Amino acid sequence: MAGGVTPGPLALPGFWCERFVHESLYADAPASWAAMVTHSAARAMHCIGADARRMASGLPDRERQRVLDRVGRHGHVGAMAALHRGEPCGLGLELAGAWVEWSARPVLLLPLVSRTASCCPVKAERPDGFGAPMLPADGFR
Repeated sequence: MAGGVTPGPLALPGFWCERFVHESLYADAPASWAAMVTHSAARAMHCIGADARRMASGLPDRERQRVLDRVGRHGHVGAMAALHRGEPCGLGLELAGAWVEWSARPVLLLPLVSRTASCCPVKAERPDGFGAPMLPADGFR
């Protein structure tokens, strides 16, 4: 991985992804926050896109289509290229008056505990994405 994130003997390359939801574009503090980690740039982009599509699913047709067009595949190629160069990437969308920002950045991970489950949360009602409910995050109010 380029861009200064070089794995060492114990550290593994990975990607830290976050989602901040603001009540509006002009809100000072986030209303909620969620994070996830993955070892794949493609998986990071897949989870961000799936989360944006899930959040847009309840919007009126015209606004939902605007969001889906913005989340389309073309942006994923540039974002994955940035991640592989060691650069962060992000996506910001207005969803029903709220401002939602997703970001992904390369990090080094220390494998402290073995994990066999997927790094991207998977639940029956939410097949992909961050999986965190849209609730206020502690410390943000």
